[in-house]
Amino acid sequence: MSKTPNKNKTMNLTAIATLQIDNKMFANPRRIALLKAIDATGSISQGAKLADISYKAAFDAIKDMNSCHQQPLVNSEKGGKGGGGATLTRFGQRLIQMYDLLDKIQDMGLQALNDDNAPLDSLLGIMSRFSLQTSARNQLFGHITTIATHNLHDIVTIAITEHHHIQATITHGSTMRLHLKPNKDVVILIKGPAITVCSEENLIHGKRDRFDNQLLGTLTAMKQDRQSTEITISLTDEISICAFVDNQDVMDETLRLGMPIYALFHSTQVIVASMY
Repeated sequence: MSKTPNKNKTMNLTAIATLQIDNKMFANPRRIALLKAIDATGSISQGAKLADISYKAAFDAIKDMNSCHQQPLVNSEKGGKGGGGATLTRFGQRLIQMYDLLDKIQDMGLQALNDDNAPLDSLLGIMSRFSLQTSARNQLFGHITTIATHNLHDIVTIAITEHHHIQATITHGSTMRLHLKPNKDVVILIKGPAITVCSEENLIHGKRDRFDNQLLGTLTAMKQDRQSTEITISLTDEISICAFVDNQDVMDETLRLGMPIYALFHSTQVIVASMY
């Protein structure tokens, strides 16, 4: 009797990166491990032992890699009274660094595959979810919908959900330098103190009129000290935004968990980041 696969079980996937030159294998994780071992020991023979392969296999691999590429990866000296030695070239060191970078990118990709909410069509989206860390309390991923050009600045509108859009005021030079255009993926950063809040009950006081960004969500958490309160506003089940508000403002709003609430901030307080 066959067993039904457990759909809730996380897949334990791995990825192996192999580089080829003219359809011939040039580098793989085993060869990269050998290069790292040679770099650590200064010797092909000692590197082979550290990488747990035979000296002949190590020698053949180095010879093959050196002959496949225009630039050698390992410089070696024959043994003598003082013994031989081996050092990585600049290209060999950069190849190791590139493989380490690929490992990080692959790990993020595999994490994204196991996360239904991760955007597999955007490297920037995956980085913002799994890797990118900034000092800004709010880091949101979205795509540009419109760019309105003015004399000295542009107003960029970014959709972070179907119902939530954020405006950023940036210089026209920044728009050109970042190659911003509609449908391009971006990450937006907003510091918590730049955000204030407003309940629906207090809309009559006109507080919202002073802000060009007004995101409606649900108040899901509050943390308070003597001077200020950290307020978490959930826009969706997956996306939230945090504000740091003076305690007096919290008292004026009579906030309570579960209530609808607006996050208010100026477009000039929004930082836009993108990838080419």
